[in-house]
Amino acid sequence: MRAIGAVVREFRKRAGHSQERLSGECGFDRTYISRVERGIINPTVGRLWQIADALDTPLSQVAKRMELWIVNQERRPKKPS
Repeated sequence: MRAIGAVVREFRKRAGHSQERLSGECGFDRTYISRVERGIINPTVGRLWQIADALDTPLSQVAKRMELWIVNQERRPKKPS
């Protein structure tokens, strides 16, 4: 879920949208995008498609960026416990 939230936030900011504006364009409750970005909820593919569409970004590009985010997270050095 963290990958989805991080990527949605990245694309939203790049598009210059507030969370409220993006939620409104998608027809979601105003807190929905916030919960996605914080990794609290995992959107369905349909809702992720709506988000990508509202950001004028192909869903395939969002998916590719999520994959890169995950790879980068796995390559980060682990913090000592």
